Amino acid sequence: MGAEKTRPFVQQRRQIIAEILREKGRASVTALAERLGVSQLTVRRDLDYLEERGIASRRYGEAVLAERSQRGEEPTEAGPLEPQKAAIAKAAAKLVLDHELLFLNTSSTALAVVPHIIAEGVTVVTNSARAQRLPIPPSGMILVTGGEVRPPRGVLSGEFALNNVRSVAASTCFVGCAGISLTAGVTSTTQQEATVNSLMVERSDRLVLLADSSKLGIGAGFSYAPLNRVALLITDTGATDEDVQVLLEAGIHEIRRVEPEA
Repeated sequence: MGAEKTRPFVQQRRQIIAEILREKGRASVTALAERLGVSQLTVRRDLDYLEERGIASRRYGEAVLAERSQRGEEPTEAGPLEPQKAAIAKAAAKLVLDHELLFLNTSSTALAVVPHIIAEGVTVVTNSARAQRLPIPPSGMILVTGGEVRPPRGVLSGEFALNNVRSVAASTCFVGCAGISLTAGVTSTTQQEATVNSLMVERSDRLVLLADSSKLGIGAGFSYAPLNRVALLITDTGATDEDVQVLLEAGIHEIRRVEPEA
């Protein structure tokens, strides 16, 4: 049976479609099929699955993010990669030291680090408009960059956000991504978010990349960091030994694989 028909591949593909819709708000069936290297019929089946779960809504020739997802409401059941993301976020939180100053981008995996921080006096700087929903780290604080709000994910970007990021020198930058490519490096699906991510990386001593195994080998369009800038990649056990070796040879300094939560 080909890889396209295996259940893990199908789950990863649907997760990628959901994340594209959360990034852009809408996407054509043709563009999704070309992006994923599958037929339009396969994409339509995936969209049927996502529509049933309140993530996407079908339109003629395209899909849009469902209204409940635009409002930030959770789907009726967890996405197929949620256990991986939860494990990655918890592993990242254990790396945080007392009184650290951190950058976090708008990645759902990066933001999921915050509730698990137990270090004291940590300051988190993020360009996510959804940061108000996060718990404050013990004796710490969360600072929001401000800037132009880009729905549906509440990404803050533009010169206002960039100017505030420039005023910060962080010890660690925890970022998620839309894809990790051997040629393009760490990528995002939007230019505006990639610009902010790139500056966060530049203004940090260490880059810790949080990416589930579905992101490996995916180029999302806009590069914001070369692989040799990644001090540590935390991913899940879906990444094979071959994946790890290739990424280490491409320049990533260290890779840790964590078991998805039950």
